[in-house]
Amino acid sequence: MKKKIYIAIIVIILLFASYFYWQNRYVELRPVILAEEDYTRQIIFFDNDLYKFAEPNEISPNYYKNIKFVLDRSGQPYIEKNGIIYVRNYYLNDMNLMWNYTTRSTNPAWFKLKREMDSINGDYENKKKLDSIIKGFSSLK
Repeated sequence: MKKKIYIAIIVIILLFASYFYWQNRYVELRPVILAEEDYTRQIIFFDNDLYKFAEPNEISPNYYKNIKFVLDRSGQPYIEKNGIIYVRNYYLNDMNLMWNYTTRSTNPAWFKLKREMDSINGDYENKKKLDSIIKGFSSLK
């Protein structure tokens, strides 16, 4: 009887450990866009059904240039190896959050707002970095 209890406890511990590892492993960050452009209200059971992972040609080149700044400002833990950014699987599964980061990194208004806040707060180092990012948006036009 004791042997069965020990085996059950070990199995439960292994299941929790594998789930914890699976959620906290680092995976490649991918941009997220809306699944449909013309969204019509319907009954949706999962929020992730509204979004899809974007192909490289579906997203602005500014995304790849600016995503590190957005992740830093959001306090998101990430790892960069060989120019590829990795985030925890737990955060990548939250497609609403990833869509938010994608739209921020391609939106010059968000960077202008952050630049204004940095100039008010006296953070001149980030202000210079933001100036170069904002100039990158205007050079694409």
